Amino acid sequence: MTFAKKSMCILIAVAFAFSASVAPVPIAFADEDPNAVLDAAQAKLDEISNEYNELSSEVNALQSQIDELADQVLAAQQEMIEGRKALGTTVLYEYRGGSVSALLNVLMGSSDISELTRNMNYISQIMDHQAEEIEVQKDLKERFTKISNELTVQKDEQNLKLEELATKREEATKVVEEASARVEENNARIEQMRKQADQFIWGGVQEDNKAPQADVPEQNTLSNEEKTETQPNNNNTNNNNANTQTAPSDVANYRTVVSSAYGGWSDKNTPNPGTTANGSICDDNSMGIAIPMSWSNRGKYYGRTAEIVWNGRVVYATVNDCGNMDKYGCEIDLQPGVWKALDPNCTTCAQWGHRKVKYRIL
Repeated sequence: MTFAKKSMCILIAVAFAFSASVAPVPIAFADEDPNAVLDAAQAKLDEISNEYNELSSEVNALQSQIDELADQVLAAQQEMIEGRKALGTTVLYEYRGGSVSALLNVLMGSSDISELTRNMNYISQIMDHQAEEIEVQKDLKERFTKISNELTVQKDEQNLKLEELATKREEATKVVEEASARVEENNARIEQMRKQADQFIWGGVQEDNKAPQADVPEQNTLSNEEKTETQPNNNNTNNNNANTQTAPSDVANYRTVVSSAYGGWSDKNTPNPGTTANGSICDDNSMGIAIPMSWSNRGKYYGRTAEIVWNGRVVYATVNDCGNMDKYGCEIDLQPGVWKALDPNCTTCAQWGHRKVKYRIL
């Protein structure tokens, strides 16, 4: 082979290798019809919209069931608390009054068999009554636990639906952005679809996501002395907080936060009884909580039920007040009935101090 032919072959080989290693970049969507792209995107967006609306209806239906169960669990909890108090009073009376020894004296003092039989029947009736009180308390506890478990199931199901809604919002946004990349940015139909997708993001049950989230305190930085001496005042409902913020968007899920205590005879900063932000009464037995006054949308939570967990105990309370507890690193403030139910050994607000709890608004 001549030198010229060899050179030609080498050049052809090099050119072929170069063309194979550096593939030409095709012009994206050059042959696509913009109207066809937008029609397909609109069809997908409408499909997502229908699914979103269906999920929203399911979430709202579950919320109605949750509200009904919340009323039931609050009633069951109150019955259980009152029953526990009554049973405790009976036991305390018997302990202090020496009723056991008194009943034995009645038996021993019987003058004959007939009187002994009558006295034994009398004592048997007393013991039956006490046994019935204990059984009633057990039944109340079982009813409370049953409703509480059912409430948890419903809330967990709703949270799954909310996660599905979040997925639908992401899908809607992706559809619009992909279509936007394939047609002109200033296309009027693209802008209309963006507005439709924005309704998924800001509309429906997730409207609270519009504003910045509140920070969750990681730990309580107050000393033990500050805990006992500094208590938030929750009755100043007209205070304007310059750092107004919306409630955290995940109050439907459990949050680990620092809680404080207020109200009742042991709180010298508030009247007893006092009036809460929504007009309820706060006294030594109130089963309510306060949320930060800095939440601009706090009013929408008044009347809602909060589930609070501490040291394995679950207590339900009504959101009915607001205060400045967030200045002290707290997110919720517990009224006396709540912190007493969470810790039966706690007798004052100062004794509760600032404690970490888990809570969610149902």
